[in-house]
Amino acid sequence: MEERRICIVCESWESGGIEGFLSNVLLHMDRRGLRVDIVAAKLCESVFTRPLKAAGVRFVELSGSLRRFPLNYKLFRQLLQTEHYDVVHLNAFQGMSLNYVRLAAEAGIPVRIVHSHNTGLRRSSTRALKLLIHAVSKRYFSKYATEYWACSVRAAQFLFPSNVTGGRSFQVIPNGIDIERFRRDQTVREQVRSRFGIEEGQLVIGHVGRLCYQKNQTFLLEVFAAMRKRDVDSVLLVVGDGDRSALEEKAERLGLRDRVIFCEATDHVERLFWAMDIFVFPSIFEGFGIVLIEAQAAGLPAVCSNRVPREASFLPSTLVLPLEDSAESWAEQVLCVEREIPDQMENIRKAGLAISDVSLRIRTCYIQ
Repeated sequence: MEERRICIVCESWESGGIEGFLSNVLLHMDRRGLRVDIVAAKLCESVFTRPLKAAGVRFVELSGSLRRFPLNYKLFRQLLQTEHYDVVHLNAFQGMSLNYVRLAAEAGIPVRIVHSHNTGLRRSSTRALKLLIHAVSKRYFSKYATEYWACSVRAAQFLFPSNVTGGRSFQVIPNGIDIERFRRDQTVREQVRSRFGIEEGQLVIGHVGRLCYQKNQTFLLEVFAAMRKRDVDSVLLVVGDGDRSALEEKAERLGLRDRVIFCEATDHVERLFWAMDIFVFPSIFEGFGIVLIEAQAAGLPAVCSNRVPREASFLPSTLVLPLEDSAESWAEQVLCVEREIPDQMENIRKAGLAISDVSLRIRTCYIQ
């Protein structure tokens, strides 16, 4: 088979959910006959970079800045002219990114995939303007795609115009996981808890996600503070990179500093899941919420907000709570969840969330 040249585009490359998804897919994909480049306006340090480079994936940085739009577009156009890709796979969380698909169409790239991973924009002073640009961009630039993918129906509705979503002219490509990787290891659980100084019998409330507005860790701290008022011997384990200092300051104000453990993002997150007892995921918005699936594959009862798409919160043991409820209400219900939950592996597999199935679907599109 003639080599197929694949260009996977992200606005930035970090240690977030999109990067984790792409790493998972590529490392489990049969890459024979494929040459894969990951192209980003800005390449940041990421736990996912080294394994992908070792697998032969090439990384290309454009300007090094997310704000230098004209230069990023110019450099991307030049890259398309020199590399002659067969496929451009854009992984987007807002409409302005769709301009990369327009450039791919103008360069004559035959397969142009837009893959939506988000359902909202973070709070900021310019959010209203960004939403306007998002709405205009998705209306005018999405027509340049040949394939429309989304990690959930909500994500499709956020990024694609009504003529795409209304006619169901898109595919839902779920964020799959390596199911067996998350099967609980009791020995590792005890080792990790010992390393963090977690005492026997202490309840560990866990959370994994980028430290940012979207993931709502400030509310999580309030929920944990309400739990502590109930004299529950517990600690909070928060895993992720981002605005850690603001959360540390909030934990200090709530009198929780010695009860909250912050841990950087890792490519062995399953070990940290195993150290937890309950997983709490109060996101304000999510494209999918893959860590919710990972947590339950690791044997954890899970509590999430009603803003997490149904595609990720479908498992029978998931407790879905309104984000409008108080921290005290959340604390009460988190403490009441059933700790011993049934093995969810088969439910995850039946839902098409095994990474082997997801990577095969994507490879099939790459080589068509």
